[in-house]
Amino acid sequence: MATYLTSGQVARKLRISVSTLKRWLVDPELSIAERRNCNGWRLFTERDIDALRKHKRRLKRNGKRFNETTLIPIAATVTNQLQARQNV
Repeated sequence: MATYLTSGQVARKLRISVSTLKRWLVDPELSIAERRNCNGWRLFTERDIDALRKHKRRLKRNGKRFNETTLIPIAATVTNQLQARQNV
């Protein structure tokens, strides 16, 4: 019989937050079958944890990834918001 771990247990084991784990699970590169218990909690096997460890190593090796909006300077964002308010 397979042993299952919850999201919190997996996050603790990988030393990441539960929100990081949830963000990783929507990544198309990471294909983990979705299993849930009767309470709706997501369950993971040791094979899933190994895949998540590899994913963590790959992200660490490749560096951080940023969205396009992350790279916009704060001053430009504030200026655009002020202009939008004045045009209303």
